[in-house]
Amino acid sequence: MLQKWITSIGLDIGTSTTKLIVSKLLIANQQNQFTLPGCQIIDRQVTYASSIYTTPMLNDVEIDVQRLTVLLEQEYKNAEIFLDQVEAGAVIITGETARKQNAETIVHYLAEHAGDFVVATAGADLEGILAAKGSGAIQHSAETNAVIANIDVGGGTANIALCQNGKVIETFTLHVGGRLIRLNSDGFVTYVSPYLTEFFKKNSLILREGEKATFEKLSSICQLLAEETVNYVRALIQTSSLLVSPHTRFSIQPETIMISGGVGAMMEKQKPKTVREVAVHGDIGPLLAYQFQSIHVSQAAETTRATVIGAGMQNTEVSGSTVYIKSKKLPLKNIPIIEIPVQPEEEWNPQLFQERARASCMQASTIFSAEDPPVAIALSHFPYCSYKMLQELAKVISAEFGACFKGAKCLVVLCEQDIAKALGQALAKQKKELEIICLDQIDFTHGDYIDLGLPVAGEAISVSVKTLAFSS
Repeated sequence: MLQKWITSIGLDIGTSTTKLIVSKLLIANQQNQFTLPGCQIIDRQVTYASSIYTTPMLNDVEIDVQRLTVLLEQEYKNAEIFLDQVEAGAVIITGETARKQNAETIVHYLAEHAGDFVVATAGADLEGILAAKGSGAIQHSAETNAVIANIDVGGGTANIALCQNGKVIETFTLHVGGRLIRLNSDGFVTYVSPYLTEFFKKNSLILREGEKATFEKLSSICQLLAEETVNYVRALIQTSSLLVSPHTRFSIQPETIMISGGVGAMMEKQKPKTVREVAVHGDIGPLLAYQFQSIHVSQAAETTRATVIGAGMQNTEVSGSTVYIKSKKLPLKNIPIIEIPVQPEEEWNPQLFQERARASCMQASTIFSAEDPPVAIALSHFPYCSYKMLQELAKVISAEFGACFKGAKCLVVLCEQDIAKALGQALAKQKKELEIICLDQIDFTHGDYIDLGLPVAGEAISVSVKTLAFSS
């Protein structure tokens, strides 16, 4: 059995705090006479966890990239690792920090200066997924077959992921966090997030900057924030003024709700009894944590570092080992994924598939820049595939890709099932001038970009599927 340890890092730049972890991932190519070859990450170990830093800011709207770079360099020294040793991981920018005007530039800069295959990621949905991985919610759902909700409550947002059978089935985000209301030790309010305006209006609340807030008023606000969050997660209400983006709440109700994030970490502490105790961090975090605790939700096994553990240990996957790679371009970063259903109908219909492939490729050619490869074609709704169907698939894909991306020299295709080698060979016969990368066993449900690394065990390669979405 071929095995290899690789070094992965996770850097989480959040609304309130920034932290780094270093981990080791053990990748093994497992096969025997009864099974197809399969490549998996079979062990993950955190080898270093940094201190938790206050996120460095130049002002209210700009992140301090110089101080972040110094922080990263110092933590690499503390962890005793070098850039050329880092083969996987993610720099993720989370919560309100992703809304800062230089967020996108900074997260890409730090990713490029963090190692050979460290990806730049952002987006509330991805943050919720990573937190659910790092907190243990996804694993718990796999072990219990129950629907588990993880609410990752930080400084600016609560990122929610519903998990079932070891997978995330729904994500959404609310404007709920410790630093949406800030105050000094005397109770004078120094900041009120504009995202709370509609919520205050609906609940007949008034809180203004410069006002001296009473403990009772702050307690009432935190109670209402916690209750609306949990009620929406439980599908007891169908809408909320706190939603970050439009969302239709499905009727699936979780059996267990876990709280991670900085606010989740404070749930084990005693209830603050005075405004001074509430404002120990300059915000409402401790009181918000108590209100979550009072409505009988659980503290996650991992809280403050849930997202960074998810980013550093859980965002990397490994492709199937029956892949087809005829390209010298690896590693590749930030390839947009376009999903094309193969057979949503009862029977295979090559004409309908061609119509879907043409529409998807034409739309993608107008949206994405002329990088090479321009997109990764992800094939979903894949039934049993006969030899004839495989040849028809290859013919349609190569024809529509070639028509829409005339300058492309490389074609990337992702499959959910174990047909990558056969499909890759069929594609290579159709378009001999194209470099072909065809991968299987890739879960692309929640991501819209993919990064492809170098081979790590046999032919298998490391893969990160992610969302890149920076809010303005």
